[in-house]
Amino acid sequence: MPTSSVDQFKYQPERIQAGTMYHYTKSNLDGSNPARMYIRVRDVSNLDVWKFEAHNYDAAYVTAHMDWESFSADQIESWIVTFDTNRREQAKLTSSHARSSFSIRWRGQTEMIQVGHYPVHVYNFDFISLNFILRHWSAPTGGVEIGILQPNFDPNVSGLIKYEGRVALKYLEDEDRNGYACRKYAIGGEGLQNRYGTLWLDREWMHAVDIEIPVPDNPSWNSFKFELVSRESMDDGQWVQFLDGEIKKLEAAG
Repeated sequence: MPTSSVDQFKYQPERIQAGTMYHYTKSNLDGSNPARMYIRVRDVSNLDVWKFEAHNYDAAYVTAHMDWESFSADQIESWIVTFDTNRREQAKLTSSHARSSFSIRWRGQTEMIQVGHYPVHVYNFDFISLNFILRHWSAPTGGVEIGILQPNFDPNVSGLIKYEGRVALKYLEDEDRNGYACRKYAIGGEGLQNRYGTLWLDREWMHAVDIEIPVPDNPSWNSFKFELVSRESMDDGQWVQFLDGEIKKLEAAG
């Protein structure tokens, strides 16, 4: 049976701002290899995520559904999108809290593994699902543990996905960061190769303002920095219009 910290969270739908679009920059800790990340809260349980890397010839589109019993994403689907809006499925991940399992379909294969701790989050998903649950944390000036999953990027090692272990999130102090009043946390442990980083959360809404971790979540990077650029409200039409403009930039780059 997995261990659990789920009882440290309480679902608070009033803290979810549907229609909000968060713009982040993902990069290495030194700011190199930046990618533009756009996360829109479709409704209380669904996220739409677009990532445009520096090469700018295609984009990654990801959807995530949140399970408010396990405070984890129970479905993540990703596609590669080209300038002509053609989509190619990249991966699909599905979680069953009842069976403590997580399955992945990737590279033409399917695999299921057991989860050792809930809530559980995919580090390769840029901790976006973790970012989305922390606004429901009942004691944000304390500490909590989460489980970490990560795709296996090493073709010489068997298996598509790994349960890496737990990491601890621990409140340190209140601190201003990039013009935002924040709570500052240490994050690290076995699930991050026994290394530690720092997380700054907006004190009012508890979304990430900045994350700095010396462990990459993708082999295209050497570390992980996730920095908030802006936040704004977009209705469905505005979101579609905004994405159309971003995708047209791919065509111009091509």
